[in-house]
This record gives sequence, structure tokens and C-alpha cells, in this order.
Amino acid sequence: MSTSVPSDTENRSGRGVLAAAWLGCALLVALLLRLRTAPDVDLWLHLRIGRALRDGDRFQALPDPLTSLADRPYVPTQWLAQVGMSVVDDLAGVTGLHAVRALLLLALAGLAHASARRWAGPLASVGVAAAVLVGTSAAWGERPQLLGLVLAALALHLWTGTLVDGRPRWALLGVAWLWSAVHGSWPVGVALGALALVALAVARPRPPVRWGRLGALLVGTALVPVLGPLGPLALVEPFAVGVAARSTVNEWKPPAPSNPLLVLVVLLALVVVVRLVRARRADLPAVLLAVAGVALAATSVRTIATGALLLAPALARTLRPAPDPAHPWRERVPGLVAAAALLVVPGVVVGGPERGPLPRTVDAAVGALPAGTPTVADAYASGWVLWAHPGPRVLRDLRAEVYTPATAAAYEDFSATRSGWQDYARRHDVRAVLTRRGEPLDRGLAGEAGWTRAAAEGDWVLWTLTG
Repeated sequence: MSTSVPSDTENRSGRGVLAAAWLGCALLVALLLRLRTAPDVDLWLHLRIGRALRDGDRFQALPDPLTSLADRPYVPTQWLAQVGMSVVDDLAGVTGLHAVRALLLLALAGLAHASARRWAGPLASVGVAAAVLVGTSAAWGERPQLLGLVLAALALHLWTGTLVDGRPRWALLGVAWLWSAVHGSWPVGVALGALALVALAVARPRPPVRWGRLGALLVGTALVPVLGPLGPLALVEPFAVGVAARSTVNEWKPPAPSNPLLVLVVLLALVVVVRLVRARRADLPAVLLAVAGVALAATSVRTIATGALLLAPALARTLRPAPDPAHPWRERVPGLVAAAALLVVPGVVVGGPERGPLPRTVDAAVGALPAGTPTVADAYASGWVLWAHPGPRVLRDLRAEVYTPATAAAYEDFSATRSGWQDYARRHDVRAVLTRRGEPLDRGLAGEAGWTRAAAEGDWVLWTLTG
């Protein structure tokens, strides 16, 4: 029996289509990045903490070195990423951070493609990677969360390899330790491992499996973070942060049903189910991965991205099986060319947004406040004030976990100018308030004796107390 061999023309045509697909993926990423008109709101706080860590401050004690209302010690669970961000900023500014972000996105696309490629052909895997990448786009800010997402994609890729051959990937121990040093989302990696083992248990046919070794690997990924500088605190602090943030921070709350990225994840999961039904094929691991992806995406806004990652192997398993490529290097070249193209698109690295949130007049007025001035800063601008103007003493910042519920609630009541807000200001000797035009504090201070508008431009106003 003879087999047909693709001609050189067919090979060149296939590579051309693959190159076009990768280029389209790169252009889509560039378009989504260019829609971001300002750096991530958390960037400046991470830079401030990174600088403090490099200067020798280890936090984990009160009084807090950054804010006056903090009544819980801050545990720097993202210490390695924050220090790294501070170093990059010193060397290349925000442009350097944009470059790091672009490289991380390339890694994310490559890992999603590699996970899909285990089951699908090269062109289909690019399509899967592009769809999954869009689903993660809310997490593309210049912050440690993106690096945590890349490590989630790496952990998923390694665990899905086990789903194919039943063998443990001991490199996951190193991934777990690194993840615990750069972002508090590392327990998700343990959950991904548990999910992979359940998928392996229900897979038919199933490769030979040494369950004892896989169980030891899973336990190891849950315990290896204690070997870092935080010790046992690394195991519990991510959960403490989640409990504190879930009640006050929007990205920790479940997304609205109309959230477009949640809708995308749900649609991709439906594609998995529809394809399996049409093929009259029972693939329980694919269904399990798709259902888990939707569940993660529906849990909170910040976990939509991780949920989207699970759809890469789930979708790929429903596509036509593809053997390993005969020329893997030739298959990768189009992706590398598209990656190089992405890096030079204006606004992705060079020309991206670099300024803080405040207009120049207001920013200068904040910088002119006397050192130690008790200052209330709008949450959106608090990190910038801590980073760019360390003189004023900010009452509260974006770290939800360092404020007890009572302290956080009292501050929210003050910010909303609810009953007793003037007494709160006097009790904490508030001397400056940075807020937006038309916000409750802006309207409330307009009627208070002794308060004057020190600066106003655009949407921002700085109020100061005279006398």
C-alpha cells in the first residue's frame, strides 16, 4: 500500500497559511494592548513595594511603612516579582516593563499553542491559542498577576503531558516554588494538578500510571513554597488575601453574566461539548477541563483568564489527532516571526502609556504637600502617590488584606461622606484629599470650612485643609 507524500509546493503553502495565522494572532494581541490607554493601576504600588524590599524593608510588622490605617502586617507574597519590576523600572522605565509584558504574552501564546499541539494540528493549535489568549486579556496589566498566569499555563502544559503518557513532570516542583515567589495565585497550580489527575483517572484509554509518584508530586507542589523566605506563611497568606479582597475589590467578585470574556469562555466550552456530541465520542477529560474552565471563569473576574487556559487542551482534544511534526523547527519559525513583529508594533513596547493617572497640575500639587501630611487618596491614584510622592502619609492603599473589616468599612463610610464623616477626618487629622470631580468627598468638602481646592485639572481635584 502506498502513502502520498506532500509536495514542496503543498508544504510551502501550508507554512504560508500557518504564518498568516500566527501574524493574525500577533496583530490581535497588539490591537488589544493598544486599547489600554494607561498603565495598570496596581503597577505603581508594586514598584513602591519593590523599592522598599530592595532597601531592606521586609514588612510583616506594624506600623506599616506605607499607610497609616493598616492594622494587619503585610506579607509580601509577590516579593520576587516586585523586586524584579523595580529593577527593570530603574534600568528601562515603564517601557522596559512593557517589553517584559510583551515577552510574557508571547510565552503565554506559546504555552497555549504547545498544550493544544499535543492533540491538534499546527494550524488548529494557533486558532485555539488565539481564542484562549483573548480570554486572558483582562490579566494583561503590568503586574505580577501576568507572570502568575504564564506559570499557570506552564503548569497546565506539564500536567496535560502527564494526561498523555501518565509520567510525572518533576519540573513542576520548581514551577510551584517560583510561582509562590512571584504571585499569590500559586494554589491554582495545585488545583490544576488535582484536576489533571482526576482527568487521567477517567480517561479511556489510559496510559500506564504510577499513582504513588503522581500523588507525591501533587503534594510536593502544595508544600514546596515553605522553602521560600516566607516559610509557612506562604501556604496561608494567599487565602487570607482572598478572604479580605473578596468583599471589597471588584476583580475578586464574580463577573456579570454579560462579561464578554466570561461569555467567550462559555462559548468555547460549548464548542467542546457540541463537537463531542457530533462525533458521538465520549471524552470525559475534555468535558472535565471545559467544565472546570467555566467554573473558574465564573468564580471571579480575576480567574476568568485561568479558566480560559483550560479550554486550550479541552478544545484540542476534540480536533483531529495530529502526530508530532516531522520538522518542528520549520513549524515554529512562523510563530517566531510573528512574535518579532508584535514587539515592534507602536504602542506595544515603544510608545505605550507611561504616565501616572494624575494630570500635571494636580500631580505637582500633591508633590508639594509637606512630608508626613495625612492624605486621603482615591484608590485609583493611591499607588501612584506612594510611588511618585512618598512625602505625604497616605491613609489607605489598594492592599485590602492589611485592613481589618472594621477599618475598611469606616474608611468606606468616610469616602462616601456618610454620617460622621467629618468626625472621621478630624480623628485622623486628614489634611489633604485627592479625589475625582463630583465624587462624594469633592462635593462634601466644598461645604466645609477651612478646606480649599489646592489644584484641579481634568477629572482630579486636590483639597487641602488650611489653618
